[in-house]
Amino acid sequence: MVEQVTFQTIFQFLQTVGILTAVYYYIMTLRNTSKTRQRELIYQKLQSLSLEYARTFNEVMLMRDWDDAEDWERKYDRHHNLEAYSKWNYITRLYGLAGLFLREGANPDLIFTLYPDGAVINLWELYEPVVQHIRERTNNPKRLTDLEFLYTEAKKRRPELHLTKY
Repeated sequence: MVEQVTFQTIFQFLQTVGILTAVYYYIMTLRNTSKTRQRELIYQKLQSLSLEYARTFNEVMLMRDWDDAEDWERKYDRHHNLEAYSKWNYITRLYGLAGLFLREGANPDLIFTLYPDGAVINLWELYEPVVQHIRERTNNPKRLTDLEFLYTEAKKRRPELHLTKY
């Protein structure tokens, strides 16, 4: 009887060790997958960090000669200034993509290292009236919601930051 109890105990112990090993392996796999995903994000961002990107971002941030969203539309929408609109669209979608990654669980510290919170706040606060106008005009309330999400998270981190006057 003692031998049977000992055998059952050893068998249960081995089963427990096997389960714990499987759980540990699964956790490590998830962790490595997350690190790989973050590395891919960094690599993608580094490819976009060029002189052309910097120039485009600065040009978009310097497009300030408008009084309201309708005035912006008359000067910079795709029907009146395709080049300026294309640059604006590129930058807002790029930052929106960062917001999407953040919403899907990317490391916030990594996101805000790649997309500095000051830049995010400046971009959104400058163009929020334009985005709201486009949402209303196109009846698309989800337009650039990922950029808005990124802004909201940046403001949580740095509530004291506001649109910089150039």
